[in-house]
Amino acid sequence: MKRTSLALLLTTALAAAPLAAQTIVTVNNTRIDSTEIDQQVKIINEQSNGQVPDSRELRENIARRLVTRELMIQESRRLRLNESPEFKQIIERARADARSSGEDRKPTFRQDWATFEGNVTAQALVAHILRNNPVSDAQVQQAYQEITNRYRGTQEVQLGEIILDNADNAQKAISDLKRGRRFTDVARQYTIDPQSKANGGISPSFTPLKDLEEGAPLVYNAVKSLQQGKFTETPVQSNGIYAVFYMANKRAVRVPPFAQLKPQIQQDLQNLLIEQEIARLYQQATIR
Repeated sequence: MKRTSLALLLTTALAAAPLAAQTIVTVNNTRIDSTEIDQQVKIINEQSNGQVPDSRELRENIARRLVTRELMIQESRRLRLNESPEFKQIIERARADARSSGEDRKPTFRQDWATFEGNVTAQALVAHILRNNPVSDAQVQQAYQEITNRYRGTQEVQLGEIILDNADNAQKAISDLKRGRRFTDVARQYTIDPQSKANGGISPSFTPLKDLEEGAPLVYNAVKSLQQGKFTETPVQSNGIYAVFYMANKRAVRVPPFAQLKPQIQQDLQNLLIEQEIARLYQQATIR
């Protein structure tokens, strides 16, 4: 099943979900119900101290993760990875720890244990994929060369931004900048972004213009011709949010040396292998 179809299915199911638990989706005849999603929403809300509220988007993201997790668990069991000595050792050690700490006597232990065992089962598949498809030094070298080729002769920018929730304040901020007020002072006064209020709206990092062109074309078109020290005199608008951008610095892209990027490239290539396997599982699955 394609992910677009899954997105539509989850949107419809979550919209129709009543207060009582109901099946949101089935993955190869295994049910995922609303109580599992409710539990994850509660955990995320508590861990974020209420900064991540319950929402339709959050529930859809959780549901997708649960579908992916279930596919990985099923494939791991199909390959009998949960019967390996390494897997059994992890489970036995965890059981012993639970007994010695008293965790196994808590009312929620059965549910917590099922979640833990499922996570270990899914991770066993990840280990299996990477063990059977090791990333070679030649692959890492090739990926690094592709990165250097991609950014050769291009520029990267250090941007400031003022995020606003209405057009009036955006125009007020622009007017203040035109009068010569420092960008950091204007950002602290007008931005609705807490981080920007703290740092004066200027990012400490550089972003390649090529990445902006592909990933955020609205921002790219607004800043690509800005000279250092200049700002966008027309706010960038998207989904009811307005942004004023400032060119703090612009320079040729500096690709870090191979030794510095090697660990990240290896991780990225490993993640790609995992994503490809998960995509295959989705294509072969019956999800409804």
